[in-house]
Amino acid sequence: MRLRWIALAISLLLLFFIAISAYARVLATRLLRQQTTLVHFYADALRYAAQAPEECLGEFLWEYLFPDKKAGSRLFLVPLILTNESGRVLSHNLHEIKEDLPSAPYVENYLPLLHADTIEFPPVKVNFAEGRYLKIYYGEPLILRQLRWMPVVSSGLIFIAAIVWAFFLYTAHRYKQDRLWVGLARETAHQLGTPLSGLVGAIEILKESPSLLSRMLPHMEADLKRLTEISDRFSKIGSEPQLKSQQIVPIISEVVEYFQAKVPPTIRIEFIPPSYSEVVLPVNSILLKWVVENLIRNSLDALPPEGGTITIRMTLRRQEIWIDVQDTGRGISPPQWEEIFRPGYSTKARGWGIGLSLSRRVIEEYHKGAIFVHESGLGQGTTIRIRLPLRGRGRLLPRPWRAYLYRLKNLWRRLKSFLLRSKLLFR
Repeated sequence: MRLRWIALAISLLLLFFIAISAYARVLATRLLRQQTTLVHFYADALRYAAQAPEECLGEFLWEYLFPDKKAGSRLFLVPLILTNESGRVLSHNLHEIKEDLPSAPYVENYLPLLHADTIEFPPVKVNFAEGRYLKIYYGEPLILRQLRWMPVVSSGLIFIAAIVWAFFLYTAHRYKQDRLWVGLARETAHQLGTPLSGLVGAIEILKESPSLLSRMLPHMEADLKRLTEISDRFSKIGSEPQLKSQQIVPIISEVVEYFQAKVPPTIRIEFIPPSYSEVVLPVNSILLKWVVENLIRNSLDALPPEGGTITIRMTLRRQEIWIDVQDTGRGISPPQWEEIFRPGYSTKARGWGIGLSLSRRVIEEYHKGAIFVHESGLGQGTTIRIRLPLRGRGRLLPRPWRAYLYRLKNLWRRLKSFLLRSKLLFR
């Protein structure tokens, strides 16, 4: 996949280089044609000045036609040399090409500066008397020579910018991966710690009272089952898990019942299944349970000390099913709706910011669904929605636009509510 992107980037760079080279060549041809026309116009002006009566020529005309060697010709951008019939230099405008010019009076010493090809740039001869004439030698304008390098310079700058940008993306990706692996390791240790501590405690109790084996055995089996589930979960993160068609309502119900038995009386967890309970779709039950567990844990952490309500609602749509985890906690501000899914982002003092990141990977990469903040606001609670397709149809909603679409939706709801209140107020 990466090689395809690299090949595409190189192809685009080559296309850009070819396009700008062709355009620069067209501009150079037009400029050269224009400068050649101006040189012949200059020759005709000299011929007229040589043959016209002196009273017909203004002083300014001589200043433009025969300027001094230092000032150069102010009429043309093209570099040129004006000589007499013996090849002696009368004037030129080569100082813009090179400041330190030879002091020799003959044209042979100046021609290398023009890079003139007598076939492409034949000198223009100006006859004004029998046996007397002038010659105009000219070459490419300096701006034309610079224009020929424009495609190379532009492509080089774009290439350097692309290299810098690629290095930046690579560094950011490595940093993201490092934080992901660190968080994954800590999350693994955290989840393994609870059942392991339970097993260690059970062993210590059995050492002192072996007769309690029958009572401790179910707890030990539950801890071992929990260890097996945790190991199975993390083993599936790095590989493509197998999806099996199964009923989803019992999977979510099992997670809800587990938390209902754990929470204190001040916290109420409600489960609202869809009207049609036999909803079958391809899922990995172990990873889906983990996602719902993460969402419920985050909701528990968001609740105030006096408690609150967490509602897990399942809604069956035409082509998908929605799983909403709604709480009455402190809420999330709109700018953080996407940030909470970034690896390493956490609002907890001892959080690792890995749960929601892995949840997004499980839902979007493995199940081809979508997970996002549906509704939230500071002090208004949070609703996180999971959308799972009933059949594999690809990603349901592109990630970069998700938060913005739902922010617009919430804004429209608030605007309608405000207009309704205003109508009732001023009735």
